[in-house]
Amino acid sequence: MWMQRNMLETNSLADNFELLTLTGQSQNLLQPAEKTLIYFFAPWCSSCKFSMSNLAALSDNINIVAVALDYQNQSEVADFIEDIQVTVPVLLGNSAIASSYKVSAYPSYYVIGADGKVLDRSMGYSSLAGLLWRTR
Repeated sequence: MWMQRNMLETNSLADNFELLTLTGQSQNLLQPAEKTLIYFFAPWCSSCKFSMSNLAALSDNINIVAVALDYQNQSEVADFIEDIQVTVPVLLGNSAIASSYKVSAYPSYYVIGADGKVLDRSMGYSSLAGLLWRTR
């Protein structure tokens, strides 16, 4: 719980951002009227590498978006995604979104309700069971 103290508070309104995909397409971070799991990661993060495989198992129940932060260039992110065979949408983040969501460690997770409010948040490795519990 102490690690979450600097994250956005539950019930606070989450900002929506328009970010680029790895193919250069614009995409909104949040989709209207859908619960969304936002997964912030860095390509150098070993915990991210192990936990990202858990995201695919959730994709039937919730909208999932992975947001890359703290990367040198787009190809570094693309190589990371290809290496671990990520199947969820990946967006290229920036310092503005990192600041808005108060991301200070990787991975960081937010569950955003259909109303745009933070339902849950966490940082660090989370098992599939932990992610299922948070996104219920």
